[in-house]
Amino acid sequence: MNNEDDWEYSINLPHNPLAVGVARGALRLILRAHGLGELLVTAELLASELVTSAHVHAPGPSCLRVRRSEKWLRLSVWDTSSEPPRPSRLCGADREEGRGMGIVEELADRWGHYSLGAPVLRGKLVWCELGGG
Repeated sequence: MNNEDDWEYSINLPHNPLAVGVARGALRLILRAHGLGELLVTAELLASELVTSAHVHAPGPSCLRVRRSEKWLRLSVWDTSSEPPRPSRLCGADREEGRGMGIVEELADRWGHYSLGAPVLRGKLVWCELGGG
């Protein structure tokens, strides 16, 4: 990262349902500290969906990474499952589950994922980006 306005934070999260709230709280602090309150509501929802998906679909810990560059804010979550995320277009609006990646697909400017097959770090990384100047 070359620009002094570029930064990155990583938050290691245990496999615990409380991790979603911890991730949201940390993200709020980070974005407010860097004067990015205009991205807060959308970024918080995206991070919640990514961390919740990691908790529901992976048996181990996860890590939320928040990275800012000149052009975008990137949220990424590593988890211990190698199964790719699948946005579900079949879920009705009244369903409480199964809509997370569809929300990410709808709200993020870009998103994607890739599998990690390294001997030390396995699983996958799911990311999304928001513009923001």
